[in-house]
Amino acid sequence: MDIFRNQFDAMRTSYRLTFQKAFDAAPTLYQEFCMVDGDAAHTVLELPFLEAFTFMREWIGDRQIKNLAGRKLRLVERPFEDTIAIPRRDIETDNWGQYAHAVAQLGQSGAQLWDRLAIEALTGAPNWIDDEAFFSETRKYGNSTICNRSSAALSASSLESAYDLMSSYCGHNGEPLGVRPTVLIVGPSLRGSARKLLENQFMVEDGASVDNPTRNLVEYRVSPRLVGDYADDWYLVATSGVLKPILLMKSKEASLTSLSEPTDQNVFLGNRALFGVDAYGNAAAAFPHLVYRGGR
Repeated sequence: MDIFRNQFDAMRTSYRLTFQKAFDAAPTLYQEFCMVDGDAAHTVLELPFLEAFTFMREWIGDRQIKNLAGRKLRLVERPFEDTIAIPRRDIETDNWGQYAHAVAQLGQSGAQLWDRLAIEALTGAPNWIDDEAFFSETRKYGNSTICNRSSAALSASSLESAYDLMSSYCGHNGEPLGVRPTVLIVGPSLRGSARKLLENQFMVEDGASVDNPTRNLVEYRVSPRLVGDYADDWYLVATSGVLKPILLMKSKEASLTSLSEPTDQNVFLGNRALFGVDAYGNAAAAFPHLVYRGGR
C-alpha cells in the first residue's frame, strides 16, 4: 500500500475544483461576436455560403429556391495544450497547494483560448472565399458594394460613417441586408476614446460644447489582445442576428487531465506529476458585411 496515496488523491480533487473555478470565472468576449459550431466527432467544419441572403418575398408563382453556392468556408481543427509539472516530494509532504495558482492559470488560459482565436481571426483575416481580402473597399455582393475597412482613426465621424455604411449594405439581389451594428471592439489604448464617444453627453467641436452624436450608438468592449501592431484597430460588429462575423470551431473544450498516480512512469522515473489542459478548435472571419475594421 502506498502511504502517500491520500496526498495524491487530495491533490487531484483540489486541482480539479481549482481548474474549474478559474475556467468558469475567466472573462471572455467571443460569445458576443462569434458563431460557435463544431463537435468532438469531427476535425473539419464547413460553412456553405448562401449568396442570396434570405428574406421573405411575396409568394407569387412557384417558390424561388436559393441554392448554397459551391464555395465554402472550411476550418480544420488545431490542437492546443499547456502542461505543468508538480514535484513528487511536494505532494508527499502536502505542499502541493503552493502550485494551485498554476493550475488556476491552466483553467483561465483554457477558457480564454477562444477569445485568442476569435481576435486572431479578426486581426489576421486573409483572403475570403471570393479570393479578395476579407477587409476590402471593393467587395461586391451582386451589384452591391460591401466596403468594410478604413484607415481612419477612431472618432465620432469615422464611427458614424462606418455605422451608416454597414446599415446601408444590400445583398446579391439588391435587397437591404438589415445590418445593425451593435458593438465596438477596441484595445486598451482606445478604451478612453471609445468610452467618451459612446457615453459622454457632450463633445467639443470648434471650441464649443455640442451634443455628442455617437452617444449610446452602440456598446463597446475592450479586448486585451488588441495591443502592439493592433493597438489602433477598431472593429464595429453586428451581433444581434443569427449570423455572426466570426465562425468559431469548438471541437473540444479545454479540460484538465493528468499523469499523477504514484505508479505512473513520469512519477516513478521523473519524480514529478504532470497536469495538463488540451483543446481543439479554430476560427475564421466569416461574413464581411457583419464587421467593419478601422485604424489601418
